Amino acid sequence: MAANAHLNPRTLAPYFVLAGLVHAAAVATRFDVLAAKLPAGAPLAIMLAQFPLLLLSGYFEGRLDYGERMKSMPLWLRINSEAVKFAFTFGFMYLVVVAAQTWDVSIGPVDPTPPLSFPTAQRALWFAMFTLGFAMLFFMVAASVLIPVLRLVTYPLRLLPTLLGSVLALAVGGGLGVVVLAAVQSTKLSAFASGIKATLRADPALLIGVTLAATLGPLLLGALLERKQDD
Repeated sequence: MAANAHLNPRTLAPYFVLAGLVHAAAVATRFDVLAAKLPAGAPLAIMLAQFPLLLLSGYFEGRLDYGERMKSMPLWLRINSEAVKFAFTFGFMYLVVVAAQTWDVSIGPVDPTPPLSFPTAQRALWFAMFTLGFAMLFFMVAASVLIPVLRLVTYPLRLLPTLLGSVLALAVGGGLGVVVLAAVQSTKLSAFASGIKATLRADPALLIGVTLAATLGPLLLGALLERKQDD
């Protein structure tokens, strides 16, 4: 098989299902009640493990052939593999939940961390609504931004033999995980995020503008990336 040969999505469906299950389990560990029961260091180890998996998924996704169906449509409509959707939905969901919890980001009631006054069952429902309740939106943004970026990053690896390309994808993902881990633990970055939040809370108009940009921006960026790839 040629190193850059296209594959039928069904061929790699078992891999993407497994990747999705790993990401879904990682998302579950971000529920504060469950997170409190994890051994020390486990959350950071789980976080570090997600990035090699994401890069490997990006490497394999870039080799999939979805056929000629709806080629003019956005990527989130062209991906006709439920396994691929499952993997990238929960992979991207994990990144968003970690970012929101680490820097205490919320948009009104849209917040993965429930109020401390809530009982466990209500806290679980709150967390489920933020994660599973927005699954379709997570996939749309992942298809608009995350997948095109991963395709771009892993493109040189897809020119190599499969074994070498996949190993290098894991290595690149591991390096990216270390960088993200350092960012999450950075007190300077945390202070910067706190300053941004204070500025937004003091100016409702600016908050609305940033909210709209955060919601629509990734979709527009994804459309531009797809157009550039088509050109």
